[in-house]
Amino acid sequence: MKKSVVLFLLINLSVFGQTKFTVYFDTASYQLDKIESNRLEEFLNNEELKITQIVGFCDFRASNAYNYNLSKNRALFVRNFIGENTNQTSIEIIAKGEDFQQDTNLALNRKVEIHYDEYSVKKDSGVLEDHFGQETDLERQVSLAKVGDKLILKNLYFYNRSGIVVRESKPILVELATILDQNPNLKIEIQGHICCQKGKDVEDTAKVRALAVYNYLVYKGIAKNRLSFKSFGSSKPIHKIPERNEDERNENRRVEIQIIEN
Repeated sequence: MKKSVVLFLLINLSVFGQTKFTVYFDTASYQLDKIESNRLEEFLNNEELKITQIVGFCDFRASNAYNYNLSKNRALFVRNFIGENTNQTSIEIIAKGEDFQQDTNLALNRKVEIHYDEYSVKKDSGVLEDHFGQETDLERQVSLAKVGDKLILKNLYFYNRSGIVVRESKPILVELATILDQNPNLKIEIQGHICCQKGKDVEDTAKVRALAVYNYLVYKGIAKNRLSFKSFGSSKPIHKIPERNEDERNENRRVEIQIIEN
């Protein structure tokens, strides 16, 4: 395994604010045609988006009930499309049906609006900064790790009960993807854990988060045969449950990687 990994991005995120992107549908259809699918895929290639809401609409033709269901199916189709192309799956769905200010051009009413927060990304050449350009902590751990070792992805946080990574944690995923890219023999298992509750992970949050990391790495070009993911729920806490404070809860609700091959 390489002892030094050059990371090519210096990342600086800042919020632009919430805005929306709109896709349009054919009459009575809840599936996007090829042109609109391509537009949506290109939109999703912007990695610094947190999608918050998907809203479906219909023109006023047909009954209210029919239009409501069609608008909901359009929103669900878009959410599934987003889930297949990003690590974002927990998104609010709203069906408006025909209950909005209709445009005289009916084609503009057959739509789905995707509401999202956008962040600016500053990219420069160089080594990922660790104060003075030193090897980062994760890079050091991976370079010294043996098969079977487990490494915690420190400061990797998600929005509540979701697989959406908070913007401050995105550089951790970028770093992990780059380490894997620079170490082609490295294979890992991504392991999700939750805090606070014993027994079954009812909402599969640990699995959703492990899968989110897996999907991000695949999206960044890491071969699937080098990756796997697994949920441990709350069965392997660092601290006894119930935890005594928020620090212990944060350490229990974690994502780890286990070295499978190096």
